[in-house]
Amino acid sequence: MVELKFNVKKQNIRVFNDILSEEDCERKVKLNKEKAFSMIGRVFDRKSTVSITHKEKKFYPFWHVKAESFIEYKRNSTYSFDVDPQVRSVTIASKRFNIEKDAPVCTVSGEDHCVEHYTQEILRDATDKALKEKKLTAYLKNDSRSIKQTEDLMGRNKVVFPATLRGASIARELFKDLLKPVQADKVLTEKIEITEMCLYFRPAWAFELTKEPSGKTSALEIDALTGEIHKSSVIKKELKELMPENVLFEVGAEVAAMVIPGAAAAAVIGKQFHARKKKKQAIKQMKVSQKALARSGSKSSSKKKGRLSLRS
Repeated sequence: MVELKFNVKKQNIRVFNDILSEEDCERKVKLNKEKAFSMIGRVFDRKSTVSITHKEKKFYPFWHVKAESFIEYKRNSTYSFDVDPQVRSVTIASKRFNIEKDAPVCTVSGEDHCVEHYTQEILRDATDKALKEKKLTAYLKNDSRSIKQTEDLMGRNKVVFPATLRGASIARELFKDLLKPVQADKVLTEKIEITEMCLYFRPAWAFELTKEPSGKTSALEIDALTGEIHKSSVIKKELKELMPENVLFEVGAEVAAMVIPGAAAAAVIGKQFHARKKKKQAIKQMKVSQKALARSGSKSSSKKKGRLSLRS
């Protein structure tokens, strides 16, 4: 049976500290405010003015989950190596192994003591933004602080996007990668451990821009960590949580139900595959040895005949 360990905080929520302040972001928006509107509008509305009419801070969540597996097991294996044609037996550690008559090969049986260790991690956007893992990895280089709950980020003109992806979904994906088939006769230890499960929030500033006298509005958003700027929208209200924190971080029972039955099957399938592979290799080696013995025997016979003919 697989031992599941969760060596992580029950609810690990962190928010990145801003690199660009509100003033830095607003200054950058003012320098790029024309980008919020179409090229045609910029050409025909040269006499218009653009001003900031609303601003809000946004927080986007993403998951960082790490896990590792450890399995220690024993298996019975057979090893073969070629010997000289004249060898009739080989003694290893006071145990004698006879050489088969049909091939100059020594076959030794033994027990392998094996240990396998794997690590895996996933970075996954927790919203429908679907940012790529490469970009999320870059965020981890920045300083962050711990918060108790997502409500700590909420307030006037602050928008916290709710996580729509649960930690259990990522844990299942990790465990599928970590549950590798093994060729085991006896499993001594089999353990899978979640070593980190953190819900991060990355900050951004969104600014609503209004063009007068037309009254047209648009919005630009600045990433408070990277300084990237792009067209966006403003929400102008707080967003409610879709799932409470205890649901987002709950993985134990769900993952255990998925992992434990699969592990035994993986071990059996792995052993059967290993057995078939070893049998094919043994047959191939035997054919090579038989050919070698045949060639050795024919040469020996020809030399003997040659010596007899000389004596006559």
